[in-house]
This record gives sequence, C-alpha cells and structure tokens, in this order.
Amino acid sequence: MKVFLYSLSFLFLILISCESENQQLEAQRIAQKNEAVFKNISKMWQFNFPTARPEVNITLNKWIEWRQFEIEMLQKPQSTLSAFQMKTKNLSSKADTLAITIPLEYNKPQILSRITTLNTKLKSLETFMNLRVIPEQRIAKLIPEINEEIKGLYKQWDEIIIKKAIPKEIGEELMLQALDTTRNANPDQMRKKMEISDKIK
Repeated sequence: MKVFLYSLSFLFLILISCESENQQLEAQRIAQKNEAVFKNISKMWQFNFPTARPEVNITLNKWIEWRQFEIEMLQKPQSTLSAFQMKTKNLSSKADTLAITIPLEYNKPQILSRITTLNTKLKSLETFMNLRVIPEQRIAKLIPEINEEIKGLYKQWDEIIIKKAIPKEIGEELMLQALDTTRNANPDQMRKKMEISDKIK
C-alpha cells in the first residue's frame, strides 16, 4: 500500500512539474512572439506631418488640441508592446477632441470629413493593437493610410487659404449671401437684403 502511495505521489509530482514546464515554455514562446511583433511594429511606426503654409501654421499653432495630437503621433513608444497599445489608446482619445475643438475657419464639411476618417482609422489601429493575436499585415496597411489622411488634411487647409486669397468679383459677395439658405430663412434679413439690392440698382 505504501509503495502504491509513493508511486502515486511520485507520478503526481511528475505531472505537476511537466505542467509547470509546459506553462514556462508557452510563456517563453508568447514573450518571443511579442518581442518579434514589437520589433516589426516599431519599424512600421512612422507618421509624417507635411510642412504647412505659414497662414495654416498660424492657425495650427493656436489650435492646442492639434499640436498635442501631432506631438503624441510623433513620439514612438520605445519599450514594449503594451506601450504601443497605450499609445494607440491616447491617439484615439486625442483624435476625438479634434472635431469638437476645430478652429472656425476650418470648420467646413470637407475638413470634418477628413478628421472623422482619420479618427476611424486610428480607432481601427487601436483595435488591432489590442487583439490577442496582433494582425501585423493590417497594421502595416493602416499606417500609410493614416499618413494619407494627415496629408489630405493639410491639402484641404491649403485649399481654404488659396480660395480665400482669390479676389471676389463685384457683386459676388451679395450673390453668395443670396444663395445662403440659412440666412434667407429669416424674413427680416431677407427684406433688408432686398432693400439693399434695390438701392444698388
């Protein structure tokens, strides 16, 4: 009976040590894989901000949320995969504030559309980075797309400045105001505009 108990105890100890060894091997394998993923993502992680026109730069320098977002984008995590996961979370939350705090001169549908698309891509990046198995190929595809959205925003801002610099023709301002349906919704203002246009004639 004692021999049976000893052999049973011995067998139990062997099973426990095998299980512990398997867990250690699994942990080592995951650590190695995470290290490889970290190195690959670290190589891919490059965000570019074009040089803005001086007029655009003046507005961007006043837009604190954009500057914070840019700084956050350009700082690359150096330590671990979890640092990249935290970074994507921070980027996503900073991108959320951009549409809310946008300067008045850039509060236009085409700009808001680009910011929304940029925000969506950053949320996708955050999602991919927080999956159990990180899809490196999707991240490799997403980072250039995010760079394209940033570049597109700068092009839109340039376009606004260029359009603003084009001189208006005589009467163009009145015509644009007449086409503005939100202003024409007020009957008092409509009457005033009609009186002004009658005087001009």
